[in-house]
Amino acid sequence: MEFFTGGGALWKARGMPAALADGYEGYVAAARLAEELGFDGFGAPEHHFMYDSFIPLPLQALAAAAAVTSRVKLKTGAMLQPLYDPIEAAEYAAVLDVVSSGRAILGLGMGYRPYEFDGFGYDKKSRGERLAEAIRVIELATSNDTFSFEGKHYQYRDVSLSPRSVQRPIPIWYLGGTSIQAAQRAGREGFPYWLANSSFERTQRMVAEYRKAAFEAGWPEERMQIAAQKDICIGETLAEAEERRLQILDNFYDEHILGYGYLVDDRGRHVYGATREHPVYQQFVSSIYCGTLEMVVEELKRYEALGMTAVSIGGDPHFIAEKILPEFRRGPVAAAPAAQGVSQ
Repeated sequence: MEFFTGGGALWKARGMPAALADGYEGYVAAARLAEELGFDGFGAPEHHFMYDSFIPLPLQALAAAAAVTSRVKLKTGAMLQPLYDPIEAAEYAAVLDVVSSGRAILGLGMGYRPYEFDGFGYDKKSRGERLAEAIRVIELATSNDTFSFEGKHYQYRDVSLSPRSVQRPIPIWYLGGTSIQAAQRAGREGFPYWLANSSFERTQRMVAEYRKAAFEAGWPEERMQIAAQKDICIGETLAEAEERRLQILDNFYDEHILGYGYLVDDRGRHVYGATREHPVYQQFVSSIYCGTLEMVVEELKRYEALGMTAVSIGGDPHFIAEKILPEFRRGPVAAAPAAQGVSQ
């Protein structure tokens, strides 16, 4: 199982003020450090129009990371694909793949914040369909010298991508989604699936739904790759770890989770204005795993046993590299199989 991390300095959390320029410099330094410490991948997120200067352009940030690294994989997580034309996104990704010598990975999400779609003038209701079509288009564009595509939302005829990506195709993951509906959509489409933060019990259920939908749609088992975002809080005691979780919720997550429509019920309906007592919010809180080092290692091994290709975790990279990564290394650091093409 591979371990990904990211640069958390590309936004300014309440209670933890910082200069924006320092954040971007820190992001590049974090990429270099992640490679030195033995992480397999490094990521960049995306949001727009944020007061805290949350990074809006993940591929550009990863290009800066590419300049100071040579091995670590560079993954968007999540790039909000419905805000881009698929060919535009394929061009951006191909440039990153070229400048990084074939290390680009696209983690593509559909987005959920209404003001982002309003700001760019895109229809939010069709984002799921457009994401699915865009994944097909980008896979075709980075696999073939020339391609055509005829979909409901996108149509292209005899298009050639320039520059051509090093990887043919660039690995693509359907990223995010905390609802059963999201897992089923990824399975039906045969997309490699990078789950959003969930408790292990819910992850088990979502993986089962994903695999069931993929089998019913006729996709072979080797196409059903899974990975996960996993937030962890480690303490000398469980109580100490839970106190750290409260700090994260107070300083960052409560605003982003409660305020912008992130929470989704199992029918795929966004929950706005939820209280902290709402079951869907409590479900999110439980997704942030708290425990001692030994408990966290055991929890991550449960994810490995479930068949996860990779996990993306945050926290002190030195601590993770020293205390957690060795528990999962069975030899020299090696790349796990990349996500395969997704066209049918």
